[in-house]
Amino acid sequence: MENVWIIQQSPLKDIERLSQDIGVSHVIAGILWRRNLRTLESAKAFFNPDFTQLKDPFLMKGMDVAVEEISKRIDEKRPILVYGDYDVDGTTAATTLVLYIRKIGGIADYYIPDRDKEGYGISHQGIEYAKIHGMDLIITCDCGITAIEQTDYAHSLNIDMIITDHHIPSDTLPAAKTILDPKQDGCLYPDKNLSGVGVAFKLTQALSLKYNRPKTEVFQNIDLVAVGTAADLVPTIGENRVFLHEGLKRLSEKGNIGLRAIAKVAGIKKEEFNTADIVFQIAPRINAVGRLGEATRAVKIMTSQNPIEAMELARVMNTENENRKVIESGIVEEAILAANAKYNPREKHGLVLAQENWHHGVIGIVASKLKERFMVPIVMIAINDGIGKASARSLEGFDMYEALSKCSDLLESFGGHVMAAGLTIKQENIPAFEARFLEICQNEINEELMRRKIKIEDDLNFSDIDRQLIQTLKRLAPFGVDNMRPIFSSRNLRPVGNPRIVGVHHLKFKVRQERVSIDAIGFNLAHHYENLISNKPIDLAYVISENEWQGKRTLQLEIKDIRMSQ
Repeated sequence: MENVWIIQQSPLKDIERLSQDIGVSHVIAGILWRRNLRTLESAKAFFNPDFTQLKDPFLMKGMDVAVEEISKRIDEKRPILVYGDYDVDGTTAATTLVLYIRKIGGIADYYIPDRDKEGYGISHQGIEYAKIHGMDLIITCDCGITAIEQTDYAHSLNIDMIITDHHIPSDTLPAAKTILDPKQDGCLYPDKNLSGVGVAFKLTQALSLKYNRPKTEVFQNIDLVAVGTAADLVPTIGENRVFLHEGLKRLSEKGNIGLRAIAKVAGIKKEEFNTADIVFQIAPRINAVGRLGEATRAVKIMTSQNPIEAMELARVMNTENENRKVIESGIVEEAILAANAKYNPREKHGLVLAQENWHHGVIGIVASKLKERFMVPIVMIAINDGIGKASARSLEGFDMYEALSKCSDLLESFGGHVMAAGLTIKQENIPAFEARFLEICQNEINEELMRRKIKIEDDLNFSDIDRQLIQTLKRLAPFGVDNMRPIFSSRNLRPVGNPRIVGVHHLKFKVRQERVSIDAIGFNLAHHYENLISNKPIDLAYVISENEWQGKRTLQLEIKDIRMSQ
């Protein structure tokens, strides 16, 4: 089915006024207006993110209690256990807290659950680890908001819990000493989009104020915050934009020894890092050790002060990531065959797949790939000893968390976000869950939701692409959710020269509009080759970029879609 191009609508009079007020072109004014940057002051703040834009951490509900409890242990030299989730967000959050508590004189250990043996969230083993090692305070990172029974168990062992999380709370909260979660009722913290590591960083910021430490000290771990923030795909606006901007800068300046080692084995050689380097190179390697083994290794490398040790661990991560790719590829093939044999997901408007030999450490990645293939919500369930552990991925416009809430009586546990979630279910309940979930999908998802959409920033003539536009696009970075790289379209273009297929599935060609010709590259778009050699005009959806070759930079369009001109 042909992709839907959605040209974002903007009021021409408002854009004209903004163009005059700020002194930029209509194209740039439109980009700013659609990002709600409609004054000179807001535009300046957006283009110049820095630490002065961070909010007071004590605005977050429960922060004063958290600081009091932690500082009491620090002052009395009593050890604290930091308990993190096994993904990138959780491990960077745990690392950030551990490093800072140690920096200000506290005694901090960390615990990351084994994905296979303990599963998601707070485990009894982790609580017992704290008891055995004489710790009476556990601080959770990126988990715990639904850990009611586990918190009660900790209390039975005379262990206090401070929960730091960013997931959606249920109606009943754990009886923790305090909870830091900007999404909980009654929390007045203005930025609700923080990741788990973002919440952990706010706690370190509050501790810094408590102990009157130098501001530069708390910002030393901002590269860790950037990695967790980018990997968790939270909106890249507000404080998250500051975290990414400043964190990428520190990473480029040789910040955390472990992160630099991971970047080196990933083959990142450039001077300046960007969000894509984190999402596609660094994060998968951190995730891999948790998917296939002990995620504790991720915290170990990021807390390491020894470059040799860090490189050894980074090589292990790289090997684990290659193994993950092999396992993932096999499950993708099996899942596609199972989906095609089971039913047409597009007729059911959803897909639930369950199998016993799947590795539950990679099913989240597979679910994402199947969602892109079938364009329906996906639930992938890996069954082991009668218990299914699942990852769910959604379409824009369908609330996965709400859908799972309607199936909660069939589930052992669940949690997550609008677009992604996880759940645990008994094997005998899977058929009933599948039937109810597909019924919800059938009722709430229409054909329009299942069409792949490309949001077009603006329709351009090639003559609009000038140096000012290119420089402005660079300054929109760091990119991410709610601040994606702008996609433009141009109409009635003519391919010139000899278009060719490069690599396996990529297109490389030159395209002309009137007197202007520009190089273009279309990744995984080789199936459009016939359109390019048809000698008929085409329309392109693209991102404006620059290609660097032998020290020379040239303008290049990264093509997102090609269609014949109407």
